[in-house]
Amino acid sequence: MAGPRILYGLDRLPSTLAADDPRLPAVNLDAVPLRMNSMPLPVDAWDSDAGNHAARMTAVRTWLLASCGNYSAALHRGVTHYLDAVARHVDEHHDALAADLVRFHGLYRVEDWCWSALRPLPRAWWQRDGAWMRADLAFWDGNEVIAMGSRDFVDGELPAAFQHFWVGEALPVSPFRRAFSIEPEARD
Repeated sequence: MAGPRILYGLDRLPSTLAADDPRLPAVNLDAVPLRMNSMPLPVDAWDSDAGNHAARMTAVRTWLLASCGNYSAALHRGVTHYLDAVARHVDEHHDALAADLVRFHGLYRVEDWCWSALRPLPRAWWQRDGAWMRADLAFWDGNEVIAMGSRDFVDGELPAAFQHFWVGEALPVSPFRRAFSIEPEARD
């Protein structure tokens, strides 16, 4: 493998594919946290009402739930509780966050900070000291994998390590953007 990575959306490790096989759902890790806005959301996951924050949250939730599998109601609830806790946390800090965005005259909304929260990776697998580890939900904070269970967000509060995710971020960035290639297009 080129670097550390987390496989996700898998009930078990595949026996016929290597862990670094590009066909496996995975994220490659580096020294920055994996946020919900780290990568563009696939266009086919976008809601037709992408201008509405509630619709965008629903689209992200639906996309994340697809990695939970069809038969894990507890994991579905865990992802939903996490996203609800993120939204609640941003709302609790609304006034301070809004004050920081005034200079942009409405270009950004306070709710846009939700996308800076750590991205949950359902049914995650990663290696630590050569051994495979598994968690219902895994998060990458830029230094280590944070393993969480399906019930860890049920109280609606974010653990301390998950709070103030906007600190150090210059501006809110949306995952609702198109990926673009930096390679020049071939010309005839």
